[in-house]
Amino acid sequence: MKETTKGCPVCESNRTGYEFQVGIRRIERCQECNILFERSLFPDNRTRHLNENLRKPSVVTPVIESEAKVSLCIERLKNRGMQQSDRLWVGGNGYIRFVDCAKESGFEVADIDFESIGANTVDTCVLLDILGESSNPLEQLLSVREVLKPDAILLITVPTLDSDEARQQKSRWDQFSTGRMTYFDRHGLSALLVRVGYGRIKMYSETDGVIVICQKEICRNDRPLLSIVLPVYNERATFEQLIKSILEKKFDTVDREIIIVESNSTDGSRELVQSYEARSDVKVIYENKPQGKGHAVRNGLNHASGSMILIQDADLEYDIEDYDALLAPIVSFRRLFVLGSRHKGHWKMREFEGRNLLSGVFNFGQLFFTWLINITCGTQLMDPFTMYKVFHRECLYGLELESNRFDLDWEIVIKFVRKGLVPMEIPVNYVSRSFGEGKKVRLLLDPILWIIALLKFRYGLLYSNTTCERR
Repeated sequence: MKETTKGCPVCESNRTGYEFQVGIRRIERCQECNILFERSLFPDNRTRHLNENLRKPSVVTPVIESEAKVSLCIERLKNRGMQQSDRLWVGGNGYIRFVDCAKESGFEVADIDFESIGANTVDTCVLLDILGESSNPLEQLLSVREVLKPDAILLITVPTLDSDEARQQKSRWDQFSTGRMTYFDRHGLSALLVRVGYGRIKMYSETDGVIVICQKEICRNDRPLLSIVLPVYNERATFEQLIKSILEKKFDTVDREIIIVESNSTDGSRELVQSYEARSDVKVIYENKPQGKGHAVRNGLNHASGSMILIQDADLEYDIEDYDALLAPIVSFRRLFVLGSRHKGHWKMREFEGRNLLSGVFNFGQLFFTWLINITCGTQLMDPFTMYKVFHRECLYGLELESNRFDLDWEIVIKFVRKGLVPMEIPVNYVSRSFGEGKKVRLLLDPILWIIALLKFRYGLLYSNTTCERR
């Protein structure tokens, strides 16, 4: 793909390239955030601005095409905290229908032009099918953010590249003929919202796109906090070397805290962990008994304060020097979810000295279960089982993690993918330790748990706190 010199309108990356052309319209793809956008051949004539489109009907097939779905959106807003005393503003395709329904439900809708709205005055804002009709959706969302009160609710409907309609028509999706300028998948849209300062994001799939409900958040620190979650159980041989390496690691773009979860080790690991309790940048959580890696990680996540999270095992199979590459797309908001792939570029086989059969079983299992998760989830991952999972805290919003053992790896990947957060895989260094050095996977139990996890988390409810949501 030939790269251009002009950047992406969403993440501002220069890694963009030609995808295809419809008439005089050149469609390019950003290789960082994966959105498609129109590279205007006549920018003076084709540039659109937010204020020009908020009250202008679009020819796009509406994401909300019925009164029932409008009513459902009103109910979702009410469930999110919208009060009848709130100041509600609605704009975009089909706004009259939405306004009428809101008024019937007892809400007072602000009937003024967007440019007349003062800063920090709107409690709830609804944008119907207009995000991306400007050449600068980043600017659109920033403009909207200015008029919202703190913790105000924003509802967006937008056609997406991973909608049912788009999947059926692939790259020749009919929405390309409508004059839109930016085309999102759900991950790119989520990343954009987080970057601009929206959080607590939930997305609801519709045939032609998604309905997004999020909230305005307080502006973040220039140096975000990274929480490194480190589960420890019987890792005396490697723990101290690892923790010293992490503490000595220099971070250019983030501050860091280390969350150590010690699961009552029997080899002296707890005593080593206790020696780090006094450090201000280390939190130590003690579990009374080992309940599995997944349980320890979930415990660590509950105590993490950072806006970004990295999961780190207490062994030395992975190289912490890969942190920089893993964090780069997270810090830049080009991605919300990254996997450190052991196999991207070169397959790194497990080799247990003197136990070739066992090595073969592990490697075959890795291939089989990777294939299984790709088939069922529609992904093309190389290493969903990697320990290195790095993500924005926002990815966890609305989800309840349940797994206690290694099936947590499946649960995180499956639930994030179902939210539209398909991970970017980044190659990492990996040296497998021997089976005798501490492999805790149980050859009979854990594969069964993985199958159960696949069925439960792929086909069960995604958001467990409400019953009215379409999956």
